[in-house]
Amino acid sequence: MNVEQVARHWLDQLQKPNSDAFARLFTQNGRYIDPAFGLARQGRDFVRLHHKKWHAAVPDFRANVERVLVDGQTAVIQYEATGTFDGEPLGAGENAIQPTHKRFKARVVIVLDLDDDGQVKTCTEYYDRSIMPDGATTPYADDPRGLQ
Repeated sequence: MNVEQVARHWLDQLQKPNSDAFARLFTQNGRYIDPAFGLARQGRDFVRLHHKKWHAAVPDFRANVERVLVDGQTAVIQYEATGTFDGEPLGAGENAIQPTHKRFKARVVIVLDLDDDGQVKTCTEYYDRSIMPDGATTPYADDPRGLQ
């Protein structure tokens, strides 16, 4: 697969609840960085955990690709994320974020750095934390009503 195909396959696997398959897309020491939550997961076990927790919190998560840009071994994916934060809390203990039971629609940008075999060395994910997964109704310019 070329870099764009790997990126599209990554996004397809992101949406599926199979955390083992998703983790296998990463190198053994691959990193998943989520600045919005202040997380940097390293290694397949932690990538698997990150993916599993997300799907447990937002079981109906979907991602609609808007564009994929490629430069060498790096892919930048912009997609529209939708879902409902009505599953399990995100995090653990007293710092866990409780489900809001609200739908969200958010634009997300992912930067994937791949190795020569097409495995993800680093994934960095950018989105507005006030919208995803909390469900704030910040509207898009093309949807002044937001999501209710």
